[in-house]
This record gives sequence, C-alpha cells and structure tokens, in this order.
Amino acid sequence: MKIKDILSGTAKRRHLRGPRVKRLLQKSLVIKEGGNIFADAQPFAHEMIPDIIATVNKVLSQTGATAIPIGSGATPTPGKISGDLDLIVDQDTLAREFKLEDPKLIRKKLRQVFDLAGLQTGQSGVSVHVRVPMEDHSHQVDIMVVPNAGDVSKFHTHAIPQGSPFKGVNKHIAMSYLAKQKGLKWSAFKGLLKREDDSMISKDVDDIAKILLGPRATAKDLGSVEAIMDAMPDKGQQMLADLRAEPNWKELA
Repeated sequence: MKIKDILSGTAKRRHLRGPRVKRLLQKSLVIKEGGNIFADAQPFAHEMIPDIIATVNKVLSQTGATAIPIGSGATPTPGKISGDLDLIVDQDTLAREFKLEDPKLIRKKLRQVFDLAGLQTGQSGVSVHVRVPMEDHSHQVDIMVVPNAGDVSKFHTHAIPQGSPFKGVNKHIAMSYLAKQKGLKWSAFKGLLKREDDSMISKDVDDIAKILLGPRATAKDLGSVEAIMDAMPDKGQQMLADLRAEPNWKELA
C-alpha cells in the first residue's frame, strides 16, 4: 500500500490547510507532549485528529486492529494544539494476526506494516512511532501496543478542565497515591492490582473509582485531578500537598 492509497480515503473531508494551521498555531502556546522522533513533525490543531487517525487506521486495517485515541486525543478540544497524537492498539489482536507471542516481535512486525505502507517510523519502549503526512506538513503519532487495549484506553480518557495546571500523568500519579493508601497498586496499563503479587483486582473504571474513592464514586470522579479532589473534599487538599512534595510531580506553568 502506497502513501497516495492511504490518504485517498479522506478526499471528501474538510482538511485544515497551511494558512489555517498556522493561524491556530499562532493562537495557542504549543506544549510538546512527547519526545520528538521526527525532526519535521509539526504540532497540530485538534480539528485535524480525525484525519490523522483515519490515515493510521487505513494501514491498521490490514491487521484487523483499530487505533484508539487516548489522552487529549480522546477528547479533542477545538482550537487546542498538541505536539503529537497518542494512540493504543490491542496487542492480542496483533498477536493473532501476526501469529506471534513475544510483545517485542509484535511491535517490530507492526512497525514493518507501516514501513511497507511507505510511512516513516521509529520505535521505543512499547510504542511504534509513525510520521503521518497531511497536506504540506507531517505529524508524529505514538502508537502504544498493549494487551486489553479497549479497557486500558478508558484509563487514559480524561476530562481535564480548561486552564488546569494538571495533565493526564498527574491524574495517574494521584491514582497511584490513592491505591498505595489502600495497600494496592495502580498500573496505568493494567488496572488496579494487589501490591504483593501484581494480581488483578479490577480493570473496570467504575469499580476502581469505588475502591479508591468510596461507594458512590464513578468513572467520572477519576477524570482529572480536580475531579478526584472534589470526590474527597475532606482529604483532597492534603493529597495535593503530598503529591506536590513528590519529585516526579510537575505542573504546567
């Protein structure tokens, strides 16, 4: 499959062309959300996310898998600018298609699929990085290959208030803090685990909310740091003070 074949399926979409992209970039402070793998990859307006995902899924259709947006890509905000797009793909689906079991070999094979489609790629950790050309520019997509991607994607769907100093990573650190207080362990790519042996307690977000925050809590109460604090009004400020003392805690300026 060639680049022109991959991109041809979006001919009827309303593309954001050069001048429109530049205007949006000038209106927002660009924050790099991930490492730059491709030197010419540009930030993009959230209005472009559907077209970028469509390009990726054109290639993934060969494998039977579908990319699921996570982070800010899962809840696009008009006018917002992102440095890269985070997606996840189900490792189990790829394993069946490729007839492979080793996660490293599965990721290597997925990268080859994008290479054969004519797209520039990179690889690090659990991610395959893809340079996606759109009109006269290109963007970086980071595809994480994880088991149970459908469940895991819900852990990375946020409802962060406009102007919040916190990102998705802050939410996960807060969840880890709460899990530790319960003698448990939080994994952003597995779910809520027993600390002593990493055995699964739950990967259902509503159940996890009830365990961490109380019987009336739901998945919405884990949507952001602010939501977590609102769900525990007597202890929210103390939690935030404790988290701000952690060396890995960072907030947007």
